[in-house]
Amino acid sequence: TKLILLDSLLQESYGLRYYVVLQQINVKYQKSKAMKLKLLSMSISLDSLPTDVLLTLFKYLDRPSLGSVAQVCSRFRDISYSDCLWIEASRKALASNQLDPASLSRSQKIFSARDKVRLGKAWIKGDTYESLVVVQNTKFMPRLQLEAKRLWVAWGNRIWCHPRLPDGGIAKTTSRLLRGHADDSSKFVVSDGMVVSGGQDRSLCAWNADSGRFLFAKRYCHGGEISAVDVTARGAVIITGSRDKNVLVWNIREDPDRDALHPVEVHSIWVEDRVWSVAANDLGLLAVGTAGTGGVPPLRLYDLASGTNVLDMGTELKNGAGMLDMAWLSSSTFLACGYDTFTRLWDTRCRTYVRSWEEPYDDSVYCLATDKVNCLVTGTARSGRVRIWDMRSSGFLYMKHASPARQGYGQTSPVYSMAMDAANLYVALDQSLNHFGFSGQDHKRQRRRRF
Repeated sequence: TKLILLDSLLQESYGLRYYVVLQQINVKYQKSKAMKLKLLSMSISLDSLPTDVLLTLFKYLDRPSLGSVAQVCSRFRDISYSDCLWIEASRKALASNQLDPASLSRSQKIFSARDKVRLGKAWIKGDTYESLVVVQNTKFMPRLQLEAKRLWVAWGNRIWCHPRLPDGGIAKTTSRLLRGHADDSSKFVVSDGMVVSGGQDRSLCAWNADSGRFLFAKRYCHGGEISAVDVTARGAVIITGSRDKNVLVWNIREDPDRDALHPVEVHSIWVEDRVWSVAANDLGLLAVGTAGTGGVPPLRLYDLASGTNVLDMGTELKNGAGMLDMAWLSSSTFLACGYDTFTRLWDTRCRTYVRSWEEPYDDSVYCLATDKVNCLVTGTARSGRVRIWDMRSSGFLYMKHASPARQGYGQTSPVYSMAMDAANLYVALDQSLNHFGFSGQDHKRQRRRRF
């Protein structure tokens, strides 16, 4: 009513002049409306943007938002799965980053950056399927070695080669069976096309990894059980350690008369205590893990070329803190674990350890596995307990109990050996071989094989 009265007053006051002004306003309104429609017709939708522009925009999205965008359409899904959006997170992924060349060589395939992130989250959360793949009737102290296409297992005095299935499982049949020891194999290494083993019979044996052909056997080369073996210099040098407190360095030479290989002793190093583990880095530095008794340091470092002692570490540890397993991470740092329930990161530049992870249940740590970047897996002396650690923090993420061969009261075993790649973890107990798969494939349907 007020607008009508206002309009009548304006008509009486201005007459024709009022209608002219009103017409001008109407024309301007029509022009602005046409301009808005034109601008709307010229606007660009998000799905019409170029791919490089969308990649730049998607970089600002967090992971849940990126997953939501991937469900919009197939084009957005393909762009969201691009490696350039996941590469930074994949380099920090736990266990699945594939940054270390040795860890990459054990993997069955090279994963995309997005798959690395997905697998890393599965490792963090413990989202895995466990399967019991091999069961033995007799108790042993088995050892494992992992390659991209094969898993090697030492049961007693024989070494079995299991082909790996595409999903990380183990084939029902074996492709190789290596014989040569009269007693159990204590430690063996698969490197540079050779399988080199040291046994309780004090013998050093070697086979061709591809054909299974027997290469050589050095009988009674130590005065006691050969408890540690390593191969370096692209398969040209073998190191053996024994309970007789000696470390021997061997050069592999060809025997033209018999068309065979022959190990020649180069150095004999008196360590002053029983030798539990040996490991050589790419600069010719040899780390020896001893029993750590009688005032002998648990870690002794030697120059591989001359055999001279260059550094002793761990003198501050308690008596008996023997080092059962070790692995070099770089030319100056290595991991070592043993009887004193700790796993430590040692640095030769600092002449001591710089990080440590303690087993909460006060158990000895028998073995370790690592991706050499941020993941550490430890196997303890009781209950088949496997513990997963992120080396960037001090606490463990979670623990798993590997299934024994027979369920029941008192059925427990140490974890004697482990092997891992980006998507799988293999654990050897006294009578069983367990597989933990992190790729999302359920391996529980796989049949057990009894030897």
